[in-house]
Amino acid sequence: MDKIALALKMKRLAAWLDARCEPDNLVCRQFNEPPFGQCYVTIDPERQGPFASINMNRVHVCGAENGLTSQGIARLIELFASKGVKRFFVWLSPGPRMGAVRDWLETEGLSRIQRTGYPTLWRKNISFVGFRTDLEVREVGVDEINAARDQLGEAMWPGYLRSAGKQDFFHYMAYDGARPVAIAALCVFEDIGYLMAAATAENDRKRGAQQALIARRIARAEQMGCSVQVSETLYMIEHSLRNLQRAGFEEAYEKEVFEWNA
Repeated sequence: MDKIALALKMKRLAAWLDARCEPDNLVCRQFNEPPFGQCYVTIDPERQGPFASINMNRVHVCGAENGLTSQGIARLIELFASKGVKRFFVWLSPGPRMGAVRDWLETEGLSRIQRTGYPTLWRKNISFVGFRTDLEVREVGVDEINAARDQLGEAMWPGYLRSAGKQDFFHYMAYDGARPVAIAALCVFEDIGYLMAAATAENDRKRGAQQALIARRIARAEQMGCSVQVSETLYMIEHSLRNLQRAGFEEAYEKEVFEWNA
């Protein structure tokens, strides 16, 4: 699998995850012909945050796949504006005619985010992942997750909660005795084991929780027959990137993120 094939799978994964982990009021649209190409769009006027990672007004494209044109970019802007959206982001992954897509986005007034980067990482080798921690990692279900909500507070990601108990998701927590201190989840999609929703309570960081949770999820993904494990992070979250690299993840590509702001 090359990086373009991976990018196409990740776009399908984004739609699959949204259907299972996002509220029902998220509007999702899949286009499959010119001038929009094969882009995937989500619209939520209630979530127009200033940062791409929390703003759910998004366009996912893999280059000019399936006939995306400059006219398509202009019509997407009109679509968001008609819904009252004043800020949205285009997530550009590898595909055909990347230079042309960049030019169209900039011509239509979008600017590329420069404050950080958005790497997609993959791990293709089967090998043991070593880690050191004094914490215990357990696979957990809905009851354990609900019981830990108050203790973990902001470390309990919404996507982790919403995916609890659903098919093809596996949830883990790191415990200090009976006290939960960190979370992480794995989902299995096609032949990908996707590591997602990782967080550690602030006072329990630097205890090896995430390295242990990464190792546990890799083992499960391999057990499920996944040919590749994938995760995403930001360059600015250096500890997350380092933990993944220590476990054998390498950068497959960087998503280029462009912002439109009315």
